[in-house]
Amino acid sequence: MRTSKRTKPLNAYVLFFIISGTQLGDPAQNFQRNVYIAAGHDAWVCMIINGLLVSAALYAMIKTMEHYPDHDLYQIHQELFGRWLGKLFNFAFVLYFFMLCFTVLHSYTEVVHTWLFPEMNSWLFNTLMSLLFLYGVTGGIQVVAGFAVVSFILWLWVFLLYYFPWKYAQVDQLLPLFEARPGQILNGMRAATYPMLGYELVCFLYPFIRDKHKVQKYSQLAIVFTVFTYCTLLINAIVFYGGEQLKHTVWATYSWYKIAQIPFVERFEIVGAAYWMILVLPNNLVLLWASTRGMRSVFKVKQKYALYACCLIFVLSSELLFTHEDVEWMSNLLGEIGIYLLWLYPIALFALVRWKRGRGKKKGAEG
Repeated sequence: MRTSKRTKPLNAYVLFFIISGTQLGDPAQNFQRNVYIAAGHDAWVCMIINGLLVSAALYAMIKTMEHYPDHDLYQIHQELFGRWLGKLFNFAFVLYFFMLCFTVLHSYTEVVHTWLFPEMNSWLFNTLMSLLFLYGVTGGIQVVAGFAVVSFILWLWVFLLYYFPWKYAQVDQLLPLFEARPGQILNGMRAATYPMLGYELVCFLYPFIRDKHKVQKYSQLAIVFTVFTYCTLLINAIVFYGGEQLKHTVWATYSWYKIAQIPFVERFEIVGAAYWMILVLPNNLVLLWASTRGMRSVFKVKQKYALYACCLIFVLSSELLFTHEDVEWMSNLLGEIGIYLLWLYPIALFALVRWKRGRGKKKGAEG
């Protein structure tokens, strides 16, 4: 595995593609239903409020990292909390990234079973995906970042497909606006937490960035793009399906592909399901890279051996998580964890760093 000393630094604009790609990779397939059930017509409002909260948490994250320009969050934990407590915090993030990667992989496996190969064995598909993970992550962060940039650009044409549902849209299905009660908005925000996960990767990529003064700019742009995309997907789903139908539509985004009429493709939903792997693959790569990097810190094992162990778990667990309810439960659990780990914790950590730095300067001045 390459370390930061041997790896050429990355440009800050890469963060835009990594953060946006990670956030949009898995949840964009089917997030609309859960958010709409919670908040109704005002589901898009929940996404905007979530975006503002994520932007504030991201700002605090980057400001914390500016105090430790050559450290990632794993190293910062060790310095702030000591050896054992720091390892405990690190293990929490290692487990979080692994669970997120695990959920994204099994969610896409469900897509393959539903839309492409219903009879395909899960272990075979997870084995093939794990081989791609081994190839990508062992190449180092530059290879992972390259995957993210190229796949994101190749994925952008999918926006053109939103033209088809708008031909059948009924805009009045967005009405009435702003009818949700505060409790519904809060529930909608909780349901919209999982789609926003991924911005925390900036805390682990920061040491590899060359032009660190641009990290805040490109990271915040990624959040803006993600929120815009999710609001567009939500509004499209509401005006196309209507409220009651959307509540019973599991794959709201994929179902649009059924109505895409292209002369040379009879069933475009099959092409769309296969093409989505271009976005899901780098999503898994960067999450697995962050998780195995932390395992090196916590368990004192080489990153490549941690990677082998993770891929083995993916293959062996292929038949344990295969229903939509299982995947949705994992997504909801990660969303609940994200409320505390990625909204409240970054601000608390930023306050702690500022306090310790201020205390250190005060002692230096008195000395």
